[in-house]
Amino acid sequence: MVTVRRGVPATVRRTIGVLSPVVGGFYFGALIAGVARAARGVGHRVVAVQTYPAGLDRERYPEESVLDTPVALGAVDGLVVIGKALSPERLAAVREWGVPVVLISEDPAHPDDPVVVPDNVGGVRAAVEHLIWHGHTAIGFLGNLGQRDMRERFAAYRTTLAEHGIDSDDSWWYEASDNQEQGGADAAARMMQAGTPTTAVIAATDRNAVGFQRALRSHGLVLPRDQAVVAFDHADSGARVSPRLSTVDAHFGRVGEHAVGLLLSRMRGDDVTPGEHRVPSSLVVRESCGCTEITSPGGDVGAGDVSDLLRRLAESAFAGPAGSAVSRRAGPDAREAWWRAVEEPVEVAAERGVSPAPAALGRLSDLTAALQPHPEALEQMVTVLRTVECRRVEALPAARAAHATAVRRAVTDVLLAVTKGCTRAMLARSGQLERTIVDQYEVDMDLLRGDGASPRALGWLPRGVRGHACLGLWVGTDRGPGDREMEIVGVHDTSGTLSRLVGVRTTASQFPPAALTRAGTVGSNELTFVVPVTFGGSDWGLLAIDGTVETRATQPRDRFNHWAALLAVALDQERLLGSLREQRKALEQAAARERALADTVRESEERYALASMAAHDGTWDWDVSAGTVYYSPRWKQTLGYAEDVIGDQPSEWLERVHPADRDELSAAIAAQLAGCGTPLELEHRVRTQSGDYRWMMCRAVTVLDDAGCPARLVGTLVDVTERKEAEIALQRDALHDPETGLVNRLLFLDRLGAALLRCRRSATYDCAVALVRVVDSGAFSRDDDHAPDVHREVVRQLRRPLREGDTTARTGEDDFAILVDDVGPGGMPDRLTELLERLRREIGPRISIGVLGSVRGMRDVSEVLREADIVLLRGQTRSDPRNTAVR
Repeated sequence: MVTVRRGVPATVRRTIGVLSPVVGGFYFGALIAGVARAARGVGHRVVAVQTYPAGLDRERYPEESVLDTPVALGAVDGLVVIGKALSPERLAAVREWGVPVVLISEDPAHPDDPVVVPDNVGGVRAAVEHLIWHGHTAIGFLGNLGQRDMRERFAAYRTTLAEHGIDSDDSWWYEASDNQEQGGADAAARMMQAGTPTTAVIAATDRNAVGFQRALRSHGLVLPRDQAVVAFDHADSGARVSPRLSTVDAHFGRVGEHAVGLLLSRMRGDDVTPGEHRVPSSLVVRESCGCTEITSPGGDVGAGDVSDLLRRLAESAFAGPAGSAVSRRAGPDAREAWWRAVEEPVEVAAERGVSPAPAALGRLSDLTAALQPHPEALEQMVTVLRTVECRRVEALPAARAAHATAVRRAVTDVLLAVTKGCTRAMLARSGQLERTIVDQYEVDMDLLRGDGASPRALGWLPRGVRGHACLGLWVGTDRGPGDREMEIVGVHDTSGTLSRLVGVRTTASQFPPAALTRAGTVGSNELTFVVPVTFGGSDWGLLAIDGTVETRATQPRDRFNHWAALLAVALDQERLLGSLREQRKALEQAAARERALADTVRESEERYALASMAAHDGTWDWDVSAGTVYYSPRWKQTLGYAEDVIGDQPSEWLERVHPADRDELSAAIAAQLAGCGTPLELEHRVRTQSGDYRWMMCRAVTVLDDAGCPARLVGTLVDVTERKEAEIALQRDALHDPETGLVNRLLFLDRLGAALLRCRRSATYDCAVALVRVVDSGAFSRDDDHAPDVHREVVRQLRRPLREGDTTARTGEDDFAILVDDVGPGGMPDRLTELLERLRREIGPRISIGVLGSVRGMRDVSEVLREADIVLLRGQTRSDPRNTAVR
């Protein structure tokens, strides 16, 4: 059963958590900024957790979150989950924590979950209808449908075309590989291959559209003449391309604000309608759709009264309240305060004929800068304010005609103040980017230098970071989906009050610690970010740091994401350096032991050489660095060579080694030179001066130089031919009849058993068995020569080769057996028939023969021999003159 915390008083300061794939950029950053704005407005803290690893390779995001650990779930009072921040399984498991949840652009894990989405349907409908107004009917769609928002936009595109009687063709759908520029460029290449079937395109994202437009222009198309484009997102990058991109502003900040409003209601225990909650979007018209000048999203600037024009301008030209001191002084609705600051000087000039006060113009400039105007905002303001000027002048009564000059002057002063505000905002952003680059350089140098303090202490943070930070590293190596344990190893706190956290152990669900989040000032412009400290295959832990969210960057490359990735690299380097120091110490100790051992080996080698001379062993000494070998006179005599015949090259020995033994000897020598710890000991054959091969026992040890590297191989070569041949004879006699040399009964039974096993495994395999018995040997005494003649003749015939794989054996005093391998389905093979015919012809009735043409179906070896013996006895009882029976 799921328990949700209810009844949280509005006056209690709580912590709102945000789970997001990344924590920066125009989309994720704007959503988080909206969440922070709404939460700060009621005095709550915000913790934004990045669920994708830091240091992703060129924005190749995985299909879903890789975060299985419940980071911050126990440290927050409510949770906003953005997009694919969690896998469906983890999203369903979040409910078990009892934390109220609101989703943004995500399929709910439970039917009671509210989902806040931008008005994808209304935005796309406005875009499609605008292109139809331009006269386009072949309108395509470009995008990747892997996310909920993109699928909604595609469905709205097709529905809107159908509502206007246009049947969308399958060739109008240009699938993108991702939501970035490269996906749009790939789609443009496919459109060109298809022959450009459309005249206009709706792009699912601005970044798709930017890559799409650049690719089309590189193919020589003129935009928007050859292809009009309207996108979705209203990112700053759309204002930097040519032609500038018409787009749908989804007002992501308002989406985040609305999500917090629903979440606070759930935290208070209020009923919140489950399902979708949509935030209106608006169309921003630029040149890419075919319009010749930028207009406000409300339509024609000539429509509506002056106040309505200024409101619409404030809605479209500004990113929204930034939470700065200026915007907070302007009141709860900074945009409304701005248009009033624009409207009042013009009204005063129209009514009194006086110019605006410098203080009012200065305040207007401050408000304009604080509202973070979009790149095209100044153009929109000029258009709207000139319209306001015309209307004010036309509305003046005849008695106040002299005030027209004051109105025109006031509008000009307002435009100058607004221009200063826009310019100041751009300069401030430029300075902020420069400060970011300087900070990043400091972080890069400190973390990659590797010779200063440990990166765990967070001393590498730039001097401009005034907020709080702490680093928690995983304890142990378990990477399961449970609540992993971690230890706080470093903090950054100018006041020093958080230093007590170092060494504290906690869990991922309770990170960041409450002491860190409570340290922030109520209403502060900052929030707490939590970013995984990962890079490549390394996963060290989590970095929590206070800071401001980046909402204007096209690329979601937040600086904290970058810092976390570099920190992971620095921790990897620290661990590697520590390991190298330990290895160096171990190598120094090992080198000392090796030098002592080398001295011992050298002394032992000298003693061994003296003993070898006394024992007449052939000694040799291989100088590895010089590539020469000293062969002792005894070594050369062992092979029958004179002193001057053998030189000092390794080939004098290795090229005389038997080809079958050469690879094994070379491998053994190479192993010694590579540092093998055991002495070399190997038997091999060497060609003597007479051309014969004799067996030699080679023994050798490796002698190291002062650096611990192999310098010499010193060994002996001893002739062991007699012993080796005796061993071979013993091995042969163990499996062969010593009198006849044929296979003995034991080896025959083993091979017959293997043949039976193969019969069971293969339906196409079979073999034949023949028994040969000398039947009249008993009629002769052992002093008579006739009986041995029969045995010798049988053995002589059986020694004649049949085929590789066949076996002839002596299984008893007077019994012989033949195993014919792999017989065909046509009966007894010719080679067996020929052998039996020779036996009957040469020996006649003094032997009996029983043949089993197949062993298929026999259970074991005993049954085969029993059946063969029965066949042989039946042949004897039939008084067959050939004494041969076949079954």
